Amino acid sequence: MVKKLKTVEGKLFNISFDKKKISYGWLLLIADNNEEYLIRQNFLLVGFKQYKFNRQMYKSNITLKEFSVSGEEVIKRTKQRSEKSYLGFALAIPLGALLRNKIPTEWLWGKRNFPIDLFTGITNLIFFWLLLVSSFYLISFYRKKRFEAELKKIDGDLVKVGAGYAETPLQITQKTLKWW
Repeated sequence: MVKKLKTVEGKLFNISFDKKKISYGWLLLIADNNEEYLIRQNFLLVGFKQYKFNRQMYKSNITLKEFSVSGEEVIKRTKQRSEKSYLGFALAIPLGALLRNKIPTEWLWGKRNFPIDLFTGITNLIFFWLLLVSSFYLISFYRKKRFEAELKKIDGDLVKVGAGYAETPLQITQKTLKWW
């Protein structure tokens, strides 16, 4: 049985429950017929060009329009913060040099591979990729639980309605999203 795709056209917004901090990992799609969909957006770079990466789509039992923030507002806030914050650079440069000299590289990359050994190299790569994937998974899990907790505070609930993909990349403010 082939599932029929439903095309939804609308506008994408970021979500902020306190109008100060954006809920990362989530987008609000307000369709032209005023239906609201929540898109779990944790992998921004996956699913670009001709590769379509399905993202989980949810609905809430309450309206979230009042918590929507446009992309222009987010860019303006980020610029204002970044123009005022040079403390990060002042701390990161000396700390990076200090950590580079004090922490053994084997802790991050695994056992040194000299002389070159294929088994050691493959083991190091597998360890690195498992660590990377598990950290992405944990961040995604944390973001979902945090978002659900914020919804519970305003008596909302999260219900999964399916999965979908954008017809155009999400970096461009797209209008159409297909899901099933």
